[in-house]
Amino acid sequence: MSNDIQEALLKAPDSQLDPSVKPMIQKWKNPPTAIQILEVLDFCIHGSEASGFVVGLLQMMYNQACKAENTTHEQVVLGAHWRNRS
Repeated sequence: MSNDIQEALLKAPDSQLDPSVKPMIQKWKNPPTAIQILEVLDFCIHGSEASGFVVGLLQMMYNQACKAENTTHEQVVLGAHWRNRS
């Protein structure tokens, strides 16, 4: 199922998902890890790179990945190097 969602996101029109985010999605593992999803989610939210629908989808995927990895948001954020820009 993750491959289907990944393919749908990669084919999403620019009005739904900015093309600048798609290379990050292309690099996802199958299934994508929580940290991979969080990176895309952060860029989409803070850069207004995606529609509300796509952000909601990414948030659901992120929550599911955290659960599958038996981790918390706080633990995933520790690896979010892009958030530590000086």
